[in-house]
Amino acid sequence: MKKNVADTVFQSVPNNITSSMGLELLDVADVIRPYPEVIDYLQHVKDDSFLNELVKLNGGKETQDSIYAYLNKYGMRYAAEIDITKTRWSEKPTILVPMILSNIKNFEPNASNRKFEQERQEALKKEQELLERLQQLPDGEQKAEETKRMISLIRNFIGYCEYPKYRMINRYFVYKQALLKEAEQLVQANIIREK
Repeated sequence: MKKNVADTVFQSVPNNITSSMGLELLDVADVIRPYPEVIDYLQHVKDDSFLNELVKLNGGKETQDSIYAYLNKYGMRYAAEIDITKTRWSEKPTILVPMILSNIKNFEPNASNRKFEQERQEALKKEQELLERLQQLPDGEQKAEETKRMISLIRNFIGYCEYPKYRMINRYFVYKQALLKEAEQLVQANIIREK
């Protein structure tokens, strides 16, 4: 699917937490990439205890630290994340493993910086194309100038629109943990069968 100017600008702005999340997972892949033993191990993980077992391998401590750092920042995220019943990455870290392995396979080292810069360049190119088309219209110079000003505003501030959702998901995760703790006590008291 072809991206429009708005999509391109949105993905290439600084302070966009959703874009940062993807780029930082590329950085996790970079930490793991030099350690074939860790990569092989990750290809065969079955359960979420894999993080504890990593330290036995060459590069395992670095890998564990990197994944934990990522989970500390983004572990409350997941698809359909508004629904607190959905499993979060920090609750089931194995969900991240295929994404990390895919990043190792499909991207070169230091891809996060190159990807961000590539998207930034693509956004600048699309912006230039749009401004050139606008200049062909009646009052085109003025329209192009107004559009350029609006794109600049969007580029400076649109990344921040993701933060309220990020904060909300953080709170939802805290609520979920509290509810599960209460549910566990209800199970212990034989009031409900399973949390």
